[in-house]
Amino acid sequence: MNPKDWIDLLQRLFAWLSERRNPVRQQAARVLATFEAHGVARTEINALLPESLQLSAYQWSHADQLKLALRQAHLDWLDQHFALEEGWLTGKSDSAHQHLFSYKAPVRLHQWFQGQRTPEACFEFKLHLVTPDTHEIGPGSEGYYALVLEQMDEDHSACRRFYHLTEGGHFEHRPCLIHLLQVLAVAHYHCAVMRRSQLEATSLYQLSHHKGFIPDWLDRCRPHPLEADHEWWPHYSEHSPWLDELRADAEQGLRRAGLSEVIEQLHQDTQRFSRQPSRRQLATPLPR
Repeated sequence: MNPKDWIDLLQRLFAWLSERRNPVRQQAARVLATFEAHGVARTEINALLPESLQLSAYQWSHADQLKLALRQAHLDWLDQHFALEEGWLTGKSDSAHQHLFSYKAPVRLHQWFQGQRTPEACFEFKLHLVTPDTHEIGPGSEGYYALVLEQMDEDHSACRRFYHLTEGGHFEHRPCLIHLLQVLAVAHYHCAVMRRSQLEATSLYQLSHHKGFIPDWLDRCRPHPLEADHEWWPHYSEHSPWLDELRADAEQGLRRAGLSEVIEQLHQDTQRFSRQPSRRQLATPLPR
């Protein structure tokens, strides 16, 4: 190549890099990434949108085409439909999903569920506890964990929204463990399906600190032999001074928050589970 060819190549490379940093193109790329993270292929986007927001299939095919057609109405619709964190689509936030903050305030999560639940609905929410290993939680547990929530759509055929329930929670910090049990208790009261899974430590740190899309991290998780709320139930996780004290502290915090109905449900289900065969006596766990 002669010097002119090298100069032309460098100019094209610089132009390409400049375009990739274009904030409008970056916004369009985030829009497409949001749809894909929620299981919506680019060819299926129009079927989800109201008619006034539908674009041609070619415009949805790539960020370079979408950036020319994207309107504020599209951003507003995505923020509402997927309950995105404010500022995610505009690049002002590194977190795509909202954080339902309830640290030392479990009543806030209880009130959120009350406002979101469909009366008499089942399987509307799924709670995921993500840990770095497959062990029970105990005094020797280390590392970060993540608690996230899925909210299904109206006919429960697909997940529409994801939420963070903690931020930077780790097992060495006792208040984080108390908060973990309180969140599990409130979610159990509101009939959330409980799931526990395992994720390698580096990725789990990112999820715990609200980086990236929750469903992308969940897709990387491996199965876990325990359910998310395993430690709440003495019949399943048994008794130990450490665990009994942790349960008592979590229950005391729920009582201070005025969540007597949550505590009553916990006590009723503890008695109910105690009449079932222990999981240690079963080849497979009983359905809950």
